[in-house]
Amino acid sequence: MSDAPSSPGDSEDFESPFALHNGSGQSPLVLVCEHASNYIPAHYRGLGLSLEHQQRHIAWDMGALAVAMAMSELLDAPLVHATYSRLLLDLNRPLDADDSIVVHSEDTAIPGNRSLEPAERALRAAAIYHPFHDAVATLIDARMAGGKATAVLSIHSFTPSYHGVARPWHIGVLAEHDRRLADDLLQVFRADSGLCVGDNQVGDNQPYAPINGVYHSMNRHGQQRGLACAMIELRNDLIAHTNTQRAWAERLCAALTPALERLHSSRPQHAMHR
Repeated sequence: MSDAPSSPGDSEDFESPFALHNGSGQSPLVLVCEHASNYIPAHYRGLGLSLEHQQRHIAWDMGALAVAMAMSELLDAPLVHATYSRLLLDLNRPLDADDSIVVHSEDTAIPGNRSLEPAERALRAAAIYHPFHDAVATLIDARMAGGKATAVLSIHSFTPSYHGVARPWHIGVLAEHDRRLADDLLQVFRADSGLCVGDNQVGDNQPYAPINGVYHSMNRHGQQRGLACAMIELRNDLIAHTNTQRAWAERLCAALTPALERLHSSRPQHAMHR
């Protein structure tokens, strides 16, 4: 397998890097799933990776899209999700971040990302990053202009271990400066005896935190607009099957519904109900 992918040379040769599901949903929540897909176009030759590696967590957040889609249905919430692998470009990183386009992920080298020319980086930004984030921004701005109460939630999954270190958490709730939504959700999850036993299985800024550079989308689309926002991280072995994906979606929605009501009743400037 060749290390060097061919390039289409033009962003118009890429299919849409995002999909909008239930765009007219009436929930106050906007869902985002940046790592929904492991798709790598054929001309990139898998970035030099075997099919086995392309199926691993390094390429996508397994199970996250199924959970997000079920949540969109249950809450009547709009969802914007990615259609390309994060190995081409990570939508949850600033373009100038070192890990925007990785050359190494956990224990695996990514040959097709080595020594990229500036033109190829610019192509991926134009074809993937900008259209995705423009779509999220357009959706949120239209809702705000129409006076709709809006909060933003990003759905992710994580591996049970990383570099050989076990991760005990079943779920992590991530937030930075605005913790309104996160703190409410953490309280509910920690009181849920059916969820887990002990606080150590509900992570507050675990297994990642904004300080690790993983909060780009929520900062850009939530915090910078003054909107409540958070990230959800689900351990991917717990959402590996259709029934568990649905069960977690239902659990998340059961916590989110009253949390969103409390949030917007306490913030009139973001709670203009129809």
